[in-house]
Amino acid sequence: MSGAAAPAWPRLLGIVGGLGPHAHVEFERRLLRAAQPVETEQDYPPWILASLPATPDRTACLLDGGLSPVPRLRESLRLLAGRADFAVIACVTAHAFLGEVRAESPLPILDLVDATLSEAAARRGEGAHVGVLATTGTLRSRLFPDAAARLAPGLRVTSLLDLPDGERLQEEWVMRAIYGLKAGAGPDATARLTGLLKRAAGRLAEAGADVVLTACTEVGMALGGDPADHAELLDPLDVGARAALAVSRGERPLPD
Repeated sequence: MSGAAAPAWPRLLGIVGGLGPHAHVEFERRLLRAAQPVETEQDYPPWILASLPATPDRTACLLDGGLSPVPRLRESLRLLAGRADFAVIACVTAHAFLGEVRAESPLPILDLVDATLSEAAARRGEGAHVGVLATTGTLRSRLFPDAAARLAPGLRVTSLLDLPDGERLQEEWVMRAIYGLKAGAGPDATARLTGLLKRAAGRLAEAGADVVLTACTEVGMALGGDPADHAELLDPLDVGARAALAVSRGERPLPD
């Protein structure tokens, strides 16, 4: 029986980018890495991108009442609609607005928070202790604890804000590093800022975390995959890339 072969990638991914200078670029790197090995360059997955760098700062909105990023996020999704079959928002903090964005989204959106916690539970068990390195906006919005309570109630979720002197450590170790790396720090500054994030990951490991989520693009870029004092590092961009490829291949259903 003759006929054209089924496409290797029956669903087209759309990426909502522009959310920090590195976010969608780093996510695209993770997609390429997750797709390997391939026989030829034509075997890599297709995707389309909407990058609107003028999207307002997500943490500033959550903490200080700054401009909402929702209109720009919706604009990005409208740019992708009609071509993409589903979308990924390449920013964990933006997931604090996911319910609002989904209410008027023309595309189903893959939830990086849910996907990452589900993988953490699968790897470490539903009673695992999960540490979260993320922006203060992400932490204050309780994205990870609330999702854990819904997906795997046995998971224990901890951030620096839950530890003694955590407010100061979150600001001095995590937020200073994130915004410094976003601004394009030089090699010496990058090494110093990476050192701060390593200390933060180590503190979570000392507090008993079995796995530490590098839940901000700059954190994942700085720390890579090296363990933090015996705690595994798990990056939502890696998890999201693998999940997006499975959806693109038709191995997983479209997101809800």
